[in-house]
Amino acid sequence: MVQRRSRTTVARRRCRRVRAAAPTAAVALALALGLAACSGCDGGGPAAPATTAAATAPRPSSPAKLTIVTPRNGQTVRQDRPEVRVDLTGAKIINQTSTRIEGDQGHLHLLVDGKLVTMNYGLSERLPQLPPGQHVVQVEFVAADHAPFDPRILTQAAFVVAG
Repeated sequence: MVQRRSRTTVARRRCRRVRAAAPTAAVALALALGLAACSGCDGGGPAAPATTAAATAPRPSSPAKLTIVTPRNGQTVRQDRPEVRVDLTGAKIINQTSTRIEGDQGHLHLLVDGKLVTMNYGLSERLPQLPPGQHVVQVEFVAADHAPFDPRILTQAAFVVAG
């Protein structure tokens, strides 16, 4: 005699499989988005290889201190492509992408108005052309695998491009 499973039993098993797969899918999606953002930047090397272990492992901390020298918070600049200069202490910039993470090694990600505009392997970078008005530049010191440290090493400044 063939036993039939009730619809409820089949539905419960399907839900368990979906719930079990959801965290893995979320981690994979987050990693893919992060790597896509980095690999499309100017001035970068190859993006870090996607690994599930790296995505689930705890992030290292960093002793780095990061300060934006120019533009200063509240400053009005006359150039439509202002230069960002930063000061980094307690760490050094390296240009290799690697899954071997050291807390005192990494590179910079520059964001303007919430959008990643470049990865930088130095302490200064000219921003893309900006329209007149207020803008926010963020600079983050990230690990050699392009992911942030924990806690994040991030600073920002709001400035105005003169019209």
